[in-house]
Amino acid sequence: DVVVCEVIPADGYDDGDPVSAEITIDNTGPEVTSVTITPDTGITTSTTLVCEATATDADGETPTLSYDWTSSSGAALGSGSEISLTPDTTAPGETITCTATATDSDSGADSDSASVTIDNTDPTVDSVSVSPSSGVTTSTALTCSATASDDDGDSPTIAYAWTNATDSSSLGTGATLTLTTSTSSPGDSITCRATATDSDSGTDSDSASVTIDNTDPTVD
Repeated sequence: DVVVCEVIPADGYDDGDPVSAEITIDNTGPEVTSVTITPDTGITTSTTLVCEATATDADGETPTLSYDWTSSSGAALGSGSEISLTPDTTAPGETITCTATATDSDSGADSDSASVTIDNTDPTVDSVSVSPSSGVTTSTALTCSATASDDDGDSPTIAYAWTNATDSSSLGTGATLTLTTSTSSPGDSITCRATATDSDSGTDSDSASVTIDNTDPTVD
């Protein structure tokens, strides 16, 4: 707006020529007063995030708010007040930032931001099996097989450890184990524990067991 001040001089008999001056009122830009992201803890690569900002304007306007989301990897994740993270676009340890921008009708603008960090989701051991599962003797070669998944889209590594659960002795590591009479006896329970580990050191374990059958003696 332009404000004009006009003065007309007068001496009580005649009016003089009017004189005026004017000033232009500058725009006062809006101010973003707060930015928050919900939730701000317990965030995974599949969490839905909501960004909320408040802004004021000294000129009495109601600023328009817009939102932009980015990750610390440099990826643009979208706009709008809400986004749903996915393992395809985010990873554990990344920082997710919402930048809120307030704009008034005179194109004045101000921005501020808030950030959250993505936590790792541990892998899950989905299945463990030992084969053969029956007819096991003190000389049987056993094989342990496990599958695992990770909600972060990671490919967990799987490690195996064998124990004789009956006497709590360790029998070795690796997917295969050949029993002997020095490490096992009829009636013993042989356990394979599979541990899945992701790239962020998250782990999960599960196990499967078989029981050693007696082998009847033979008359030579």
